[in-house]
Amino acid sequence: MDAGGVTPEEIRSALSSNATLKLLNAYSRDWVLPLFAEHLEQVDGSVSAEWFHERVTEALGRIPDWQGDRSPTEHCRRWVESRWLETETDSGRLRYRLSPHSLRALRIVKEIAEGESSVSGARLGSIAHAVRRLADITNPDREVQVRRLDEQIEELRHRRDAVASGQARLATLDEMQQQLREVLAMTRSLPADFRQLRTLVENRHQKVARHAMTDGPAKADLVEDYLHENDLLTRTPEGLAYLGFSRMLASSQQARTIRKDVDQILAQDFAHDYMKANQRAQLETMFSTLLAAELRVQESYVRWTASLRRFLTRSAHGRHGRLLSLADRALHTGATWAEQDPGARFLDGDLLGIGVFAFTDVSQIQLWRDLSPQTVVVQVQQDALPLPELDRAALRLAAGTSRRAVLRTINTLLKDRRVVTGAEVYEATPAEFQRLGALVTLLDLAVTHGRVEVAARERVTIGGDRRCALHVVFPHIVFDNPLEADEDS
Repeated sequence: MDAGGVTPEEIRSALSSNATLKLLNAYSRDWVLPLFAEHLEQVDGSVSAEWFHERVTEALGRIPDWQGDRSPTEHCRRWVESRWLETETDSGRLRYRLSPHSLRALRIVKEIAEGESSVSGARLGSIAHAVRRLADITNPDREVQVRRLDEQIEELRHRRDAVASGQARLATLDEMQQQLREVLAMTRSLPADFRQLRTLVENRHQKVARHAMTDGPAKADLVEDYLHENDLLTRTPEGLAYLGFSRMLASSQQARTIRKDVDQILAQDFAHDYMKANQRAQLETMFSTLLAAELRVQESYVRWTASLRRFLTRSAHGRHGRLLSLADRALHTGATWAEQDPGARFLDGDLLGIGVFAFTDVSQIQLWRDLSPQTVVVQVQQDALPLPELDRAALRLAAGTSRRAVLRTINTLLKDRRVVTGAEVYEATPAEFQRLGALVTLLDLAVTHGRVEVAARERVTIGGDRRCALHVVFPHIVFDNPLEADEDS
């Protein structure tokens, strides 16, 4: 059996140039791959460069007898050059994310660590389903397709009767676990495929942009390049996966069926007793993870189209560039003239060569003014109207619950006793000022000048006109020395 049409020369070239294989064969793979898996693989998007540099420093510190002198920034720069990391800029700040090559390397290592085998009943079932699907879609004879559907319907009817009568054998635990591993294995590669497609979109976007900026192609050529690159993406394995997943998302019935089946799996005893926590999490977030990956690819497409539209818009207005340049020069010359020789001017004749048009200025815009020092007179008039009663009450309440008022109450009580509690200060406050503001001020003074005992509690009643009493519980407060008025008081 041939290796999928791959020649020995292509295998030799991949061993020397493929970034995934280089990472697996790198001298630093023993600490780089765990670093990527711990801090970048599960991140939905990218991380800031400063944060990841700190993680690199921590990883280097855990290596025994590390003698390298390369800084974390230099490590990351080499990983970007090796295509193990990708960069993006957000608000002018550099960010890192795993490349598709690193994701694929992590997937290979995890499959080896988990000891998964590709030979299983679940894998053969997937192959059988794929072969049947291929036989259906490659046969152009509609009668044959109808006959095959009838056979499947009859097969499902017999299976239903067997299940209903109890004759069908239930799946064993081993078969359940094999099917679970098959599902997780099939979905594990999709995030890396979508990341690869996103990288292809960005790379080809940059290629078209560089071509447009250096060669200055006509609009028709640029559109042709855009369509050509877009068609190329649909021919890649990642592009085909993207299109198939997008079509499935467009079908609300399929999406709803997958979510319903996942919920049914997680509700069974098998999920609680035999599935690991990470397997349950992967299955539960499978659809949302793929949806987020599809959305990021779509965002790349949108940015690509928006960039092309902006370029075409600038090209469409290119013929007006000379007119705009002349208008800008005319405005600059007029402003310089008015600054050097201010005053009223009358233009006689057709200076611009476009004819004379008589008009009357009704805008009342001051085209020129004297910039000499101005005399400003400020007059203050007293308002004879009294302050509204509501505002007077608010000012009185603010004064009665201020630091000065509460501090005065505390010092008055300390003249007759050695220790004053927060509840005693609150009760000594006039009834109209027994509000939440006074209690907040009391707590503020206790933190600064008193003692706050969290283990004990005090309880007071908030005053005011209300239907039912409002009680507030706060830590026990003690004042044992007179308080001096500070700047805030």
